[in-house]
Amino acid sequence: MPHALETLRTHTPWPDTEGVRAWDYTLGGGGRELVDEIILTGKPKVMLEIGCFLCASAKRWLSLDPDLTVVGIDPWDDGLIEQCKRYVGRPGLTRAYPDMETQEQFARDIETQGPFLTALANLKGFEDRFIPVRAYSPDVLPALKDAGLEPELIYIDATKKADDLEVSHALWPNARITGDDWHWARTKGYPMRRTVNDFADKHGFTVTADHATWVLTPAK
Repeated sequence: MPHALETLRTHTPWPDTEGVRAWDYTLGGGGRELVDEIILTGKPKVMLEIGCFLCASAKRWLSLDPDLTVVGIDPWDDGLIEQCKRYVGRPGLTRAYPDMETQEQFARDIETQGPFLTALANLKGFEDRFIPVRAYSPDVLPALKDAGLEPELIYIDATKKADDLEVSHALWPNARITGDDWHWARTKGYPMRRTVNDFADKHGFTVTADHATWVLTPAK
């Protein structure tokens, strides 16, 4: 495993973030204490996070345990620029930054600095324990497996489809799987809940959920 991590670090070097403004902003809707507990009690050495956005959640996990390494997958593409512009004036960003000028600065920085540099600037001090993989999941997951990556904990905050769950479990059947978006899209019938519950029924897991966070546990 150490060799696999070093190989990934070599292929995904950190860019220079000197002078890049960090934004410690999260879209998470609560309940991440469930993941905190797994990290604090289970002591995983390697965590895979699928969908990192600005890396506020990765920063949270890394702050909990100095022995944890997080491999983060995200394309950090330009689609995030338009996404962040849409947040200006909306409740989520307003709760974090009530001042409209600050919200507009947030959107400008994402556009001018780029999502990738802004995300990594948020992880200053964790360069040795966060490995950014700019790619789409689940397409990149088999390559990570082939490289020797063996995460003990997987956190999914990407698409609301079953692909990430199914491929992650197939590649790393012993990893604990958790994620976000449990209460996303009430008007659409909470699609992530359906996805997670269907997966749990199919593979013999129980589901624990709190606010936006869900955790899968093997059924006894």
